[in-house]
Amino acid sequence: MTFNADDTTMSRRGLFRAGAAGAAVAAGVTAGTGSVAAQYDGWLDDVDNYDGTHDYTGQDEVTVEVGAGDNGLRFGPAAILIDPETTVVWEWTGAGGAHNVVADDETFDSGDPVDGEGETFEYTFEDASDGDTFNYLCVPHEAVGMKGAVAIGSVDDDLVTPGEGGDGEGGEGGDDEGSENSSDGEGDDGGSGGRTLSAGDIGALALSLGFAGALLIPLFYAAHKMATDEE
Repeated sequence: MTFNADDTTMSRRGLFRAGAAGAAVAAGVTAGTGSVAAQYDGWLDDVDNYDGTHDYTGQDEVTVEVGAGDNGLRFGPAAILIDPETTVVWEWTGAGGAHNVVADDETFDSGDPVDGEGETFEYTFEDASDGDTFNYLCVPHEAVGMKGAVAIGSVDDDLVTPGEGGDGEGGEGGDDEGSENSSDGEGDDGGSGGRTLSAGDIGALALSLGFAGALLIPLFYAAHKMATDEE
């Protein structure tokens, strides 16, 4: 059975396509300037798993979980960025009860809420343009923040790279190197680790202290020189 924009039934077998051809594609909110609110117009303000827009540009197909989160009442990720003509597949986890996927501007609609794990609904953003945004929701659970957004091409938001972070590989070497430097360096005597302040350092300190610094720097320099000579 083929699903289209006029059909509100949803089979429990396989994928259903709601192509953009013949559908009126309208941007939920166009890209704003300078703030997330300008992009999503507050649509995701009450969505607690919204952590920025997950960047899936360059992919032909993207999957969003329906029934994500601890209580199964979220879309995951809540906001995604895709290219025009990308297909988004919403896949049910089976958690949180019966859900559906309905665009706020009615561009796409999965039909009646269903609760079966593995259910899928997909929509291809064929006629969408760069800067378009499609806000959507689960009708039965809109009041508890089960909402999402699909941004096309570009977005005025913090971008999240899917799968990035969490392995910690970038920081391990730096910690080891720092430990070695602190153990075999010349900082055993305490103080500043044996580093001598240059004229540039003192000048920068003076600038940071402003007028008061200009008065105090000669005294500071004299004390620092005496301490260096004693070493």
